[in-house]
Amino acid sequence: MKNYEVSSSDWKAFEEEAVSLLSQYLQIDTTNPPGNEIQAARFLKEVLNREGIEAQIFESAPGRGNIYARLKGDGSKKPLILLSHLDVVPADLRYWSVEPFSGMIKDGYIWGRGAIDMKGMGILELMTVLILKRQGVPLKGDVIFMGTADEEAGGVYGAGYMVQEHFDLVKDAGAVLNEFGWIYVRSGQVEHYGVAVSEKTPFWLRLTAVSTPGHGSMPRADSSVNKLIRALHRIIDYQTPVKVVPEVQSFYADLADLAPSPVREKLRDLKSALQDPAFVAEFTRN
Repeated sequence: MKNYEVSSSDWKAFEEEAVSLLSQYLQIDTTNPPGNEIQAARFLKEVLNREGIEAQIFESAPGRGNIYARLKGDGSKKPLILLSHLDVVPADLRYWSVEPFSGMIKDGYIWGRGAIDMKGMGILELMTVLILKRQGVPLKGDVIFMGTADEEAGGVYGAGYMVQEHFDLVKDAGAVLNEFGWIYVRSGQVEHYGVAVSEKTPFWLRLTAVSTPGHGSMPRADSSVNKLIRALHRIIDYQTPVKVVPEVQSFYADLADLAPSPVREKLRDLKSALQDPAFVAEFTRN
């Protein structure tokens, strides 16, 4: 296997380029709502096109842009998707010491809404694609760069749209690298790679209470308000059952050797261990 080494001076130049790109990227206001991710998609497309990398923009709704680009490999391995989202949550100016869409470089940091979640990783993935192209690294599998809209509000106009309308572009992928599924490092060595198979999703409820009408001066014990309060208390007190799907069981069994005893034994058979209420409390604490 040939190693593709990059000199320290090149890495310095790459770092400076990444800082500049991120600063520019953060200046594009993609607050969701309304999103306006099309502007971010056009910015990324321009960078990719300058490198001779063809990029496509898919507009799921007016102003809601998604970007897709693909570096071709020899097909011996499945494609890898480098995925990030283009939108950010709103920024409350009361809690900012700098303008949140300034992209300011200050005190050794790049400041802006989305620097962490997740335009920083978006630029990291962009630079990965640029460097692979510039260095002429032969790829066994395609590398797909994707930036999607609407992640902060459910993904309907982003990842959901791409899967529904353009699944052919991603259906052959073997893995996706995104903002979750952490890499754990200890003493400079990768201890393990976290794999996320799902995430929490919202469960929307609409509660309606009906009771006998009355006057506020004579509140009734069975009033609609009291019924709603009792219903909300039941929801607060509800303990979601812990369900161990096969992928989770396999993941923790693989991690067992890295854990101290007696946790090691419990992780090897997580489903059985979770029959113990004390272990459930500790395991689900965070």
